[in-house]
Amino acid sequence: MVDTDERRRAQRFPLDLPMEVKWQEEAEVIQKLASIRDISASGVYFTVDREVRPESKIEFYVQLQMEGAEKGGVLLHCVGSILRVEPDKDEPQRQGVAARIDRYRFLRPGESPLEAAKEEERS
Repeated sequence: MVDTDERRRAQRFPLDLPMEVKWQEEAEVIQKLASIRDISASGVYFTVDREVRPESKIEFYVQLQMEGAEKGGVLLHCVGSILRVEPDKDEPQRQGVAARIDRYRFLRPGESPLEAAKEEERS
């Protein structure tokens, strides 16, 4: 049997950061605050206080403070899909969620995700 760590394509970095996550449930768009546990270039593990269906498409945002960056830092915008959902061992009222990151981009201060999406379509 292959160890989970051996199957990962990219190094994971433990983080404790808040993030905002959005996904579609039938006709409703759900938007929740969540907490990152770890992240890599290809995936993220976070906890959220609502159940999410595996294979759901998600979009999430993380505010990163970077040395030398303008006030407010940089907003990381990611799009991906849910791979696995499990009860959080430390907080039973929350769900642990593993998600694949399909695309990501760093947004400049003041740049909205909508503007970034339009710019991406043009390139």
